[in-house]
Amino acid sequence: MVTTAWLFPGQGSQYVGMGAAWYARYDGAKALFEEASDLAGYDMKSLCFEGSAARLSRTSFTQPALLTVSVLASRVYLHEIGIEPRYSAGHSLGEYSALVSSGVLTFAEALGLVIQRGKFMEAAEAGLGSMIAVRTSDQPMLEELCRRHYSDGQPAAIAGYNSGSQLVVSGHRSAVASVAEELERLGIEVTRLAVSGPFHSVLMQPAAESLEEALNKVTFKEGRWAVISNATALPYPDAAAIRRGLVDQMTKPVKWLQTVRFLAEEGVELAVELGPRTVLKNLTRDSSEQIRPYAYDREADAGSLADLFPVRQFIEEGFSAAVSAPNANWNEEEYAQGVLEPVRRVREMLSSYTETNGSVRDAYGLRQDVQECVRQVLRTKKVSEKEQDETIRRLFTGSFTKNL
Repeated sequence: MVTTAWLFPGQGSQYVGMGAAWYARYDGAKALFEEASDLAGYDMKSLCFEGSAARLSRTSFTQPALLTVSVLASRVYLHEIGIEPRYSAGHSLGEYSALVSSGVLTFAEALGLVIQRGKFMEAAEAGLGSMIAVRTSDQPMLEELCRRHYSDGQPAAIAGYNSGSQLVVSGHRSAVASVAEELERLGIEVTRLAVSGPFHSVLMQPAAESLEEALNKVTFKEGRWAVISNATALPYPDAAAIRRGLVDQMTKPVKWLQTVRFLAEEGVELAVELGPRTVLKNLTRDSSEQIRPYAYDREADAGSLADLFPVRQFIEEGFSAAVSAPNANWNEEEYAQGVLEPVRRVREMLSSYTETNGSVRDAYGLRQDVQECVRQVLRTKKVSEKEQDETIRRLFTGSFTKNL
């Protein structure tokens, strides 16, 4: 299969109207937003689609809203494209979306945690902190500047390794302002981030301690695929590590550059940002020449992904693989049930797809049905397990490589 990663954005990617296009074209969106509204105690659809921008930018509202829209994006992607990833990763808050996508947490569990997380962080902020993005690859220089302006009660430190050319500083607003001024005197580009607190700094320690209590009440399940930790830039090995990682990321830097490098080393070819805007697409493009990043929030990217993974071609190639496989089973009853019947089902799927002009009720379900039919035919024809696996692999990679 094509080695794919799903990427989920964090705070700062929100905007009024986010998710509205996905909501309009996915039948399951209404139930998702109703569930979010019931748990949050306010109208999530109104918050995300209608504003106000000021309310949406408050941490206690931003985080539940972003989680809801990112989970919606992942469900729409599966519905329309139907290809699961090998890894998922999220930037800060986005890690909760990644855990939901993999099945480690239910949406309700994650939303409950994120609602508390946002409130804990908002309480810890108290107007004391700020964050800046710095256009530089000189990590030692930036670390030295932070040390120079660090004082008791007024910390400044690197809070994010976003890409090979962008680092983030967080801390007390006075210390961060001093770092920013010195950087600008050196001619280095500085962007003051539109966030309401000193995230991923020691000033978030009270929030981290409160969150740890909430996390201890949640059961983390085994995921369908690996989720990468912000704190280590490696896959979580078990539930205890997830719980520890979600606490650690409150006060430690986000290792996004290291995460992208790990994905590249693991052979990831394609990354899809599932959520609002294109922040992670851009950071991934800056950090790896190997990985092709797309943002599903951009219509052109969504169209490109549909072209790369065409559903009709998948059905056609599944039909061809089933029909052309050599047969070594001469039992007529087994052949009728295990070959003729699944081949008929795949032919019907292709006819239905053609008759509806490519309208897909559920691309993921359809791909699974085709795969199941092909596997049944190969087993019945007594094709070896190794060749069965290779045929399925070609089925999932063939259309992608042909359409590159």
